[in-house]
Amino acid sequence: AIRLLAPPRDRRVLLDIGMAGPLAGLAVAIPVLLIGLSLSRVELLPSTPLGFAGLTLEGNSILYLLAKLVTKGGLLPAPASYGLVPPALYWLRYVLVGTPAPLGGRDVMLHPVAWAGWAGLLVTALNLVPAGMFDGGHTIYVLIGRKAARLVPVLVSLLLLLGFAWSGWWLWAGLVLLLGRAYAEPLNDITPLDRKRRAVAILGLSLFLLLFMPVPFRIFGA
Repeated sequence: AIRLLAPPRDRRVLLDIGMAGPLAGLAVAIPVLLIGLSLSRVELLPSTPLGFAGLTLEGNSILYLLAKLVTKGGLLPAPASYGLVPPALYWLRYVLVGTPAPLGGRDVMLHPVAWAGWAGLLVTALNLVPAGMFDGGHTIYVLIGRKAARLVPVLVSLLLLLGFAWSGWWLWAGLVLLLGRAYAEPLNDITPLDRKRRAVAILGLSLFLLLFMPVPFRIFGA
């Protein structure tokens, strides 16, 4: 999040401020992640719930799944079998709620460099939350102005629902509810974005969707 010492001159400046950090962070995090994944091994996971006790699996975003697909040739953690569940439905459920446990499947055992890249994706996603003084809040404001505040109740509701899959989102829901209503309004709130910056703003919101991890961690047996 960025707390500005003075109001930005116009929406263009506000967007430049809001997107500079996320884009710079991803320019580092993505290469680090790809290098780290190339150094990581794919191993078999325990085949019983007891074997999973104490095991922690990192969360998945769309971009992270694609990075593993590019470097390891498959979507991971891969279950031993999809059973009667269509693969698309399996992955949608797994990304959103982190279940079921991929018993007997395969997963990448992250090298420390890969962990650093993964953490960079998570931090960037959190910073792109489209509310308040977050970088994502600046991005949504330059597109729709003061109407952005109307999205806060929707975002809070979604975070509360996701809290049943990962309880940390309940804290975030409270933070967004308390701090997400105040936006950095520019001095000139009339001049529209040029075409290039509008594309950058849309890219920023798209990156939030690609990077967001509904279940950042899942600790089994906890």
